[in-house]
Amino acid sequence: MKTIHKLTNRNIKEQYSNTEFYLMKKEILGTFVSWLIQQSPYDMPNITKVIKAYDKFLSMKFDTIDTVRKFTYKELSDYISSDVFESIPEIEKFNNPKTKADYDFVSLGALSSNIFYDICRSHITQPL
Repeated sequence: MKTIHKLTNRNIKEQYSNTEFYLMKKEILGTFVSWLIQQSPYDMPNITKVIKAYDKFLSMKFDTIDTVRKFTYKELSDYISSDVFESIPEIEKFNNPKTKADYDFVSLGALSSNIFYDICRSHITQPL
C-alpha cells in the first residue's frame, strides 16, 4: 500500500514553527503575485503598483532582489501578514469592493495565509 503524506497548514504550524527559512525577495514577491492573481475576481488585475509597493516594503529586509535572508517562522509570518497588507494602500485596495453592490474583493487574511503556507511548504518539502 502506498503511503500518503500530508503537509497541511496545521501540520506546518504544529511541526515546523521552529524552522528557519532562507529566502530571496523575488521568491516572496513571486509567490505574492501568483496568489494575488489566483484570488483576484478580475481577469487581468492591474498589479504593477501593488508589486512595487510590496517590493518597497520588503526592501527593509533585503538589500537586493538576490540577497538571501534568514527568517524564523514568526518573522516570515510577520512579513507576510494581513496587517502588513492592510498597511500598504496599494494592496489594501484589493480588499475593498469597487461598488456597494460589488462583492468581488481579495481577502487579505486568506491572501497572506496562502502565501505564507505556500512558501513554508515549498521550503519544507524541497530544502536547499
